[in-house]
Amino acid sequence: MRAEDWTYSPVPAVETAMADIAARHGRWHNKSLDIVHALLDRLGNPHHNMPPTFHVAGTNGKGSTLAFLEAAFAAGGLTTHKYTSPHLVRCEERINIKGRNITPEAFLSALQQVKNAAEGLEVSFFCFLTAMAFLSFSRTKADAVLLETGMGGRLDATNAVMPAVSIITPVSLDHMHLLGDTPAAIAREKAGIIKKNTPIISAAQEQDAMESITQAAHDLSAPLYRSGNEWHVTSTQNGFAYKTEKKHINLPPPALAGAHQIMNAGTAIAALEQTKFSFLATPETLTKAMRSVTWPGRLQRLRTGPLVDSLPDGWELWIDGAHNDAGAAVLAAQARYWGKDKPLHIAIGRKAGREERLGFFTTLQPYAASAIALDSGYINAPMASAQDILLQMKKAGYEKTSAADTLKDAIDALVFQYDAPQRILVTGSLYLTGHILRTHG
Repeated sequence: MRAEDWTYSPVPAVETAMADIAARHGRWHNKSLDIVHALLDRLGNPHHNMPPTFHVAGTNGKGSTLAFLEAAFAAGGLTTHKYTSPHLVRCEERINIKGRNITPEAFLSALQQVKNAAEGLEVSFFCFLTAMAFLSFSRTKADAVLLETGMGGRLDATNAVMPAVSIITPVSLDHMHLLGDTPAAIAREKAGIIKKNTPIISAAQEQDAMESITQAAHDLSAPLYRSGNEWHVTSTQNGFAYKTEKKHINLPPPALAGAHQIMNAGTAIAALEQTKFSFLATPETLTKAMRSVTWPGRLQRLRTGPLVDSLPDGWELWIDGAHNDAGAAVLAAQARYWGKDKPLHIAIGRKAGREERLGFFTTLQPYAASAIALDSGYINAPMASAQDILLQMKKAGYEKTSAADTLKDAIDALVFQYDAPQRILVTGSLYLTGHILRTHG
């Protein structure tokens, strides 16, 4: 089957409807929340009828933090709804009902209702999907809602909610044309999710970013719980420890790869502790959660599928959706952890407009035995050409570079060149990661 024939959903009507909504509703950034509230009002304000909400903003780690929360609730026998973006394989992934993707039938029903309500309103694509999520969550009982912002926080469509707790994961430079060109400015936008007298949890931050978050919390009399102050996470020989003034819990390493996941896990635990669900923060429940947590496309090793089948014994294929400087730093830390037992070859595909920033490339350069620029024009997103990516690689100092039309071509070339086992890491874009997961079923 040709790539252009693939759909995000097993029901073609979902893909057709999504294409129509994308064409009708732009991807612009909200200038205020007035349109969001107007749309929700026409729908009967479904966000007022949702379970207690955990609202998370940040540059990196949002999805992983919600994955830890989801695992903790499940380990404790409770249910959650979850809203995340973007999707990797199917658009139904964005709206998760009690641990399962929304059904195509329910998705289409909510879409039609929001489409009718949005008539005459300048509603963005993300706002449209957010309203669909709120409508869906209000119709099915669950114990909590896990809600991820799309971009920023202050003007994000998800910011219409009144959460039980707000969470800010690590803030770094990304979407600077909309959010600001310094960590402090971006953090001010992210801190827009803080609500009056509502607890706010912050992961470890750069000093300037933390100052912005602290000021916003002070202005709204919101109790602030900071990593390194009110709560701590530290690596141990057998995993990690979560500590507060009154609590010390030793836990196994998370099932999600990467040392950074300890911070995401700690952020989730700290959020639980400031809600009525604090009873979930026990060694037994959290141990079960650490061992069961999943979050596809983030430092995920592929073990089955056509690309893996084409690899010789001992070779490894990893994927990660990192696309900014902070994400590259996480991958660099993982490369240091891997060491030199197998040479690391980094295949990169990038969304158009990101390829001009060298930080992503220079951070990974010291660990790459070779680098392959992927031409991802067949993906349903505005992707950079392989030649543009190759130019950035050379500017960043990569010694051994090449370009490939597809990932299969890149892998075949590596297999032809090397006899000993190698490690391949594919990164640079969540769109690319999603494409790979689709081809692997």
